[in-house]
Order: sequence, then structure tokens, then C-alpha cells
Amino acid sequence: MFFRKNVPVLLLVIASVLPLPSGCGGRMVDRPGLDASSRIAVVSVVMPRVADISRDANRAVLQASVNRAQELVKTGLAGMHSWSVLDPMKQRQGRTVQAFGSASDADLAVSFPSPEERKRIAELVRQERARWKEGFIGAEGLPIIPRSAFAPGDDGPEPDAAVQQVMLQQAGRLCSVLNLDAVVFVHLQASITHPRDATFIVTDSRTDGMLRMAATMVIVDKTGRIIVDMGWPQLDAAGRARDLLPLYKGAGKDAVKDENIDLGDARKKILQAFSALVDEVVADLMADLKALGGK
Repeated sequence: MFFRKNVPVLLLVIASVLPLPSGCGGRMVDRPGLDASSRIAVVSVVMPRVADISRDANRAVLQASVNRAQELVKTGLAGMHSWSVLDPMKQRQGRTVQAFGSASDADLAVSFPSPEERKRIAELVRQERARWKEGFIGAEGLPIIPRSAFAPGDDGPEPDAAVQQVMLQQAGRLCSVLNLDAVVFVHLQASITHPRDATFIVTDSRTDGMLRMAATMVIVDKTGRIIVDMGWPQLDAAGRARDLLPLYKGAGKDAVKDENIDLGDARKKILQAFSALVDEVVADLMADLKALGGK
């Protein structure tokens, strides 16, 4: 049985295979694939670098956010399924997990017999991994793997289809190495903006702004097949947000620049907002997973 017996019928998620279209915001859940998964692990949680993490205060807030999300996702998943949610870092497999995506020539040869093609794809994978590390921050000890590694529909540059094929194969291989049935990749989408053209609230030499956040998840099974894709999270007016935060260092319109984003306000209003939004968007993600099968 997929869910515990005390879960109301209203919350029975994914009652059958739901081939909802993946990509462009589409969602997909494969019930048989989930039913076949008794051991899973969260192996990546990422968030865009919405602030310069060379600044200690910015790094601390963003790092705390993805670390918090990792724990909340593990707890949420454990509460909705009969599977075991394992911690791969406690299984003495930390280096294996951290090396995720570094496909060897032998790995690539399984699908790409041409040496020239393997060389080309290996370079594409290397470039994408470097771009992900540059653009995202990840939960401590885990690799940085955004949703675009596996599925189309993100709002940024999309990897070559061969890169996504390799990453799916690597996810299946990671399952085998860790003795898992599936691995989970979580992507927190976030943005910092000043949503008003003419009004700038300044307090303690800081100018206000808005933080938006949403979350998505991809689960890949040991065959290298996506069994859950929660789609691309939209940062729209209906989403989770906190406004009037002292996000920009400096006073007024001229301060509203990415390089002036400073998450280390003395009253810790920004840290509190990040923490609250992480709680909300992960709760939304878990609820969406439950509701995906309909009532």
C-alpha cells in the first residue's frame, strides 16, 4: 500500500500512473514507480545565488535556507509513504554522492559508442556542472544539481538533451551504488526584486525589496527513469513572497542593484523571511505531491 492506512482518502496521492505532461510547468507522477521504491534518499537541494555569496552574511542565509529545506523535505517524504528515507551522507557514501554527474568514459560508452561523441558530451557535462556550481548554492555535503539537469521547461538555458540523458543514467547508477530504489533532487527557485517603480522605503540606510520563493522536485529511480517531476515552480503574484524587507544596502532608487543585496540586516528580518518561506514552499511541495492525484 502506497500510503499509510490512517491517511484520509482525500489525501491519497497518485492513485495510479498519471502521465501528466512534464516540461513547461507540467507535472508527472508514476504510481507503480513509487510503489516499487522502498529505499530513497535526498541527494541534492539547490537554490539560485540570489545574492553574492562571497559576502559571509549572504552565504550564511542562503546556506541555512537550503540546509533547512533538505531536512524539511526528508521529514515530509517520510510522512507520506511507506518507504525509508535514508541519509546517504551517513552511509559512508559522501564522496560518491558529491561526485554525482562526473560520468567516466566507460559510463558514457554505454549509450555513446563513438569516442568523438563521448568527448563532446563529456565536455558538455563538464560545462553544465560548472555553470550549476556558479549559479546555485546547495545543501552542505551534497552536489549542486538543478531541475534542468533532468527535465525541460526551466526559465534559464537548457542543457543539451544528451546531458540530461547522462544525468538520468548517473542517477540510476547512484541508486545502485547506494543500494537505493530512487534518488530525490529538490530545486528551490527564488528571486529578489524591488516591485515598485516610484516608492522606496529606507530604514537604517537600507532600501526595501521583495523575496519570492517556490519549490520543485524530481525523483529518479534505479533504472534512470523520472518517476516524479513536480514541474517548474512559478514565481508569480499568487506565489509565496515577503515584501518590504531591508534587502538593499543604501538609500533609495540608486541602491536597488544586485550588487547591493545584503542579507545580513541587524534585526535578522531577512533571515526570518527566508526561513519562513522555505517552510511554506516545502509544505506546498509536499501538499502538491499529495494532491496531484486529484480528490
